[in-house]
Amino acid sequence: MNKAKTNISAPSPDQSKASTRDEQIDAAAPADVAISSRTPEAPAFVTLQRRPWVLTDLIRVFLIFLSLTACAGLVLILLPQPAFDKIIKNLQERQEVVRQEQIAFLYLGDEITNNELHLRGVIRNITPLPIEQLDAIIRLYAPARSLLETTVVRMDKEMIGPNEAAQFELVHPNYRSEFGSYSVEFKLRQGSIVPYKDMRTMQARSD
Repeated sequence: MNKAKTNISAPSPDQSKASTRDEQIDAAAPADVAISSRTPEAPAFVTLQRRPWVLTDLIRVFLIFLSLTACAGLVLILLPQPAFDKIIKNLQERQEVVRQEQIAFLYLGDEITNNELHLRGVIRNITPLPIEQLDAIIRLYAPARSLLETTVVRMDKEMIGPNEAAQFELVHPNYRSEFGSYSVEFKLRQGSIVPYKDMRTMQARSD
């Protein structure tokens, strides 16, 4: 029986070098694939933008702010106007520098005649300089002390000289006893409040 024999011939030097190069390429290939398959790291700002809790926290802070504002507004609405004015006045006295009194408040009275409410007051300039365009701000309150009306009343003189007196008067027609009290302060027409020395003689309010 003849047997077919296949001799394995020894590789030539050139074939051996080629085989060695192929093995080096094959050995290097996995490392190249591993490197090329890496996903680049995302920038830090992208990660921050994708955090859902940032928007949630902003909404939560905004809602808390709205709640506090609503509560403060409710307190101011329920607070009687005279008490609110007193609080504001106390804050202004604490925060502002005490200013020199410019006028003396000499008289304030009221009278009801022919269904008309008359409020009249008298002041005097106690500074060495004339005072121009002085107005009286009169606030009228309901018996429950809520503010009903605010009126600006002109003095009978546009310029009040040193040691000179001036008066103001408010006439409210068709008066039906809707007011329970009133208050007065003084203000220049440009907007600044004028401090005064209270020297008035209050008349008993007639109903």
